[in-house]
Amino acid sequence: MPLSPLIRVLTSQDAPTFQQLRLHALKTAPEGFGSSYEDEVGRERSDIERMLGARPNAVFGAFAGTELVGMAGFATTPKVKQKHKGLLWGVFVHPDWRGHNLGKRLTLAVIDHARDHVDTLHATVMAANLPARTLYLGLGFTVFGFEKDALRINGQSYDDELLRLDLR
Repeated sequence: MPLSPLIRVLTSQDAPTFQQLRLHALKTAPEGFGSSYEDEVGRERSDIERMLGARPNAVFGAFAGTELVGMAGFATTPKVKQKHKGLLWGVFVHPDWRGHNLGKRLTLAVIDHARDHVDTLHATVMAANLPARTLYLGLGFTVFGFEKDALRINGQSYDDELLRLDLR
């Protein structure tokens, strides 16, 4: 087991391992994502390959050997009036690898990538997810909004905080 997993941009060849970790994340931590397991389980491999190949968007992965153990995404919009903003999305570290600073390393990789493409990076965090909140706020994100009842899972409501990081 490597002490410091490699962080790199995922490519279309990583689609199967990305989908496997993404589905695991959606199933085991559904409150942490806007998408659901049911939304994504039937997603075509070709769709995932296209998504992983789209630039300047990127998904960063943390690899322990050949195993993908963490991920974090960056997305932009094609809308002309919003091209200055990017989105940090889908941050997840497999429970077996938490406590190894991978969430921070993945988020920093997204921030570094975003600096070359946008002026502002947005993120959403479940208000009760104190480890994620602490990470993002510690990296300079600020809260600019609050969405009550942002997600509902099995009748339980979850609130979100809207975050932004100015990169310029």
